[in-house]
Amino acid sequence: MGVSPASPEREVEILATVDVPAISPDRMGQIDVLVTYRVGPYQSGMIRVPKEDYTEAKIKAAIRKDVETKAKYVGMKFKV
Repeated sequence: MGVSPASPEREVEILATVDVPAISPDRMGQIDVLVTYRVGPYQSGMIRVPKEDYTEAKIKAAIRKDVETKAKYVGMKFKV
């Protein structure tokens, strides 16, 4: 379960980008880019990248981290 560093690369599609106000207290008054992406037909997500750091490399790194974080929980079953 999960994505390991040795996992094969996945194709990611950027669905939308929109400029939004930054929400972290240290970035008040600045702009982030909210990126909505899809990995395969069923997995999607959103990441924020500071507008001043908005590069392809930063987007890829943020999406990679987001996908790996979420992958830990894929397939998890439990009772509450």
